[in-house]
Amino acid sequence: MTTTTTDEQVSALTARLRVLEDERAVLQTLYAYGHAIDYGHEDDWVGCFTDDGVFDVRMRKDPEISFRAAGRDELAAFISQHTRAPSTYHKHVLVEPRIVVDGNSSTVESYFMKVDAQDDARSQIVAIGRYRDRLQRGGDGRWRFQERIAEVEDM
Repeated sequence: MTTTTTDEQVSALTARLRVLEDERAVLQTLYAYGHAIDYGHEDDWVGCFTDDGVFDVRMRKDPEISFRAAGRDELAAFISQHTRAPSTYHKHVLVEPRIVVDGNSSTVESYFMKVDAQDDARSQIVAIGRYRDRLQRGGDGRWRFQERIAEVEDM
């Protein structure tokens, strides 16, 4: 009976460790996204998405300027036009991610803010909102966005 208890304990500990490792790996994708978009690492940013990944930006106050990019070609076209350092300094700040891992899939809800450096003024928050993400673990073990919905609540 001691062996069974020990085996069960090891299995439970292994399962808990796997969840922690998966959550940490999901966080790495969330963080890589911000660093890549802010400094123009286009291939890294596109690499945060699955081949059929979707980036869907929904503007609460101005829905007509909402947009959606689906698939690698549209994602690459979007990021190639995005501002970046050193011509424009900004930071996409991720706050309070709530991660749920279910096998090879994960959902994340988090808040974000975008801070822009102004030419002759102090930096300021120019957008706030939340991300609603669905991620998938690829065959290489890396987590990527299957869908990232950015709900821009205020600008």
